[in-house]
Amino acid sequence: MGYALSNLNIMLVEDDPSMRELIRDVLGAFDVNSVRTAIDGSRAYEELRYYTADIVIVDWLMEPMNGLDFLRRVRNAPDSPNPYVPTIMLTAYSDIHRVTECRDAGVTEFLAKPITPITLYSRIVSVVEDQRVYVRSDSYFGPDRRRANRPYIGADRRAGASVVDIGSAQSTQSHMIA
Repeated sequence: MGYALSNLNIMLVEDDPSMRELIRDVLGAFDVNSVRTAIDGSRAYEELRYYTADIVIVDWLMEPMNGLDFLRRVRNAPDSPNPYVPTIMLTAYSDIHRVTECRDAGVTEFLAKPITPITLYSRIVSVVEDQRVYVRSDSYFGPDRRRANRPYIGADRRAGASVVDIGSAQSTQSHMIA
């Protein structure tokens, strides 16, 4: 592992006790010392008022508030304790419709179950290394959805089939890594 993750504060929102314990153990193996857990989105939302999370890992399917509703509330509610918190959506359902729905709700990363320590670590590293600016429009608030770093190609940029990203900027993330 290339990063010292001991300074990260991670909120883990997972209703399944076995999965919650597994992820917590993996995070412990990464030397993450501060992991706060919640069993559903509504409890996690309230917990965020008292716990300054650097990253939230949230399962999609939970009751009474699922991970997607939690994410939408964190990103858009006027009383949100941290609308900028990077969020990794965790789910066993990885069809394109779900990935797109998460992206459009403002997810930072997507992680399909079953997870491995390597895939979890790679998503955490992605959050740390690829800190995207946050974008607000009439219909969206969250990290910039453009990921490619391709240079501006001039007036003919729309002639091709690919999307052009004219650059990226640094986000206002906190102290994630020492």
